[in-house]
Amino acid sequence: MKLSLGGHSRRARGLWVAGVASVGLVGCGETLESPLSEAVAREPVLTYEEFRAQAWREPDTGIFIVDGDTPVEGEEGLRALYQDYVRDAESMGVSELGTQRAPLIVNRVNGADDQWGYLRQRNISYCVSTAFGANYNTVVQAMAQAAAAWQQVNVRFHHRSDQDGACNASNNQVIFDVRPVSGQSYLARAFFPSYSRASRNVLIDTSSFGNIAPWTLTGILRHELGHTIGFRHEHTRPEARTCFEDNNWRALTGYDAASVMHYPQCNGSNRGDLNLTATDVSGARVLYGPLAETDVDTGFYLSNHGDLVNAYGAANWEAARNHWLNWGIAEGRRSSAHFDVKYYLANNPDLVAAYGPTNYVAARNHWLNWGIGEGRRASAEFDVKYYLANNGDLQAAFGNNYGAALNHWIHQGLYEGRRASAEFDVKYYLANNPDLVAAFGATNYPAAMDHWIFQGRAQGRRGAP
Repeated sequence: MKLSLGGHSRRARGLWVAGVASVGLVGCGETLESPLSEAVAREPVLTYEEFRAQAWREPDTGIFIVDGDTPVEGEEGLRALYQDYVRDAESMGVSELGTQRAPLIVNRVNGADDQWGYLRQRNISYCVSTAFGANYNTVVQAMAQAAAAWQQVNVRFHHRSDQDGACNASNNQVIFDVRPVSGQSYLARAFFPSYSRASRNVLIDTSSFGNIAPWTLTGILRHELGHTIGFRHEHTRPEARTCFEDNNWRALTGYDAASVMHYPQCNGSNRGDLNLTATDVSGARVLYGPLAETDVDTGFYLSNHGDLVNAYGAANWEAARNHWLNWGIAEGRRSSAHFDVKYYLANNPDLVAAYGPTNYVAARNHWLNWGIGEGRRASAEFDVKYYLANNGDLQAAFGNNYGAALNHWIHQGLYEGRRASAEFDVKYYLANNPDLVAAFGATNYPAAMDHWIFQGRAQGRRGAP
């Protein structure tokens, strides 16, 4: 988020690249609600030298900061951005900006969405530098709260506290670092998934620890983490009528003036802290998929069945879920790490006697209506009774509430690497396969689980001590 002490220019991309149109420390005046005039919108195109002069450059890294809080690597990157600016500026008034975009917005790189892939999106690791000193715990807490807001969808951030003592741009044990800076033109700045490791930083200026009301550090970081998973400023859309940046985006939802990604002074409607709206969550689910359900994890189901990816694409979550309901269940396809309908039926003789050995639809219905409550096991990797018996904190919290224990593992336990069956220990599996650590990261337990289910077991790898 860009620190501003006053109003902002209503020019198009030219002055916006300087970051002057950004979250300010004063309220938004009436002029901020005014639409772009034709005269302002069609001002002469800046030369590269003028364009460059308006961009903030971090003294210590040489990285340019555009759009208030977005880093651009080096002169080459800024020149490429300038070419986009020229094309977009020349098109204004010639065609209706954004009219070809179907009803948050995602950044685009070379015609593709700028997002994390399925194997990474559930374990986006970061460190928090101990150089924050007295503000360290404040940042840790604010990052955790901001991350939790985005985890309403199939995205999960993971704080690697063991890396905090060496938290810098060259630490490859994490996806990004969170570090302090001082005297910058912004409150905080972030990056997009396509950026190189050296630029994958969330930098927080010391000014963020002062009076920034009505915003909080957590709110600022909710905005910045939106960038880290690919989302652009909402106010670059034509509906905002000001603060245009560029056309390199694809809309995921209808325009949302209250979006966490919308600067208030760019005709935004939010006058409080920066919070995710229902539209933000809906847009994020379009890109990254919904949370896992009791009988199906749509991301798992789509990503691990190649024929479905070929048929629907890698992110058509709705089509994948419909396939599960209409065909996948009857075919006995595996739908999640915690539910394998073939395993469930084959390992419950009373169900085989009642329904037959291949009536997977009836078996799935039994699981949803009775099996969970009875504590029945539904996969080789997850045994709810084992999970409770071997995790004292969960037994104390849930007793014999098998549904609550299952929900904990789906949304938390797997990500923590908790062991959930006698036959398989995901933490052991990842730690003892260096090639998987190199491919996924040292704590990416969801990716390791998928590998075991669809490859590792067949390869004869060891799944438990």
